[in-house]
Amino acid sequence: MSTPDILLAEDNPTTAELFVYALEANKSEATIRVVRDGVEVLDFLFGDATQPERTGNALPRLVLLDLNMPRLGGFEVLARLRADERTRTLPVVILSSSDDESDEREAYRLGANGYIKKPRGFKESRGTIAQIEQDWLKADIAPPG
Repeated sequence: MSTPDILLAEDNPTTAELFVYALEANKSEATIRVVRDGVEVLDFLFGDATQPERTGNALPRLVLLDLNMPRLGGFEVLARLRADERTRTLPVVILSSSDDESDEREAYRLGANGYIKKPRGFKESRGTIAQIEQDWLKADIAPPG
């Protein structure tokens, strides 16, 4: 599979499907790859730890990162991405259903580029994905690495 524009880390299949369908409904040219937890994020970006010969994939243009995921949560993933030279400048936008302002502060403290409340329903998902594309994918910014 070629490198996606967006790497979406989301353990809720319904939320992930809404984003995929929203891209299609918006007639977006952006590509998306969905992973289900933080371990899969790191495996995708850096290579599978069980296969040391694998070197990882080319970087996507944007990571959309859920905070609450099994195995490895969003804060831990974000800290690891910012600690590694290869992903230090990779744009990461947190997707969260949390209303806790401390979560947003912590995300920015750890180096998140943005923080978005998870959309509810298809219509809101279409608007959110359109805004994400406008802000992060259509800007005249070269992909990292």
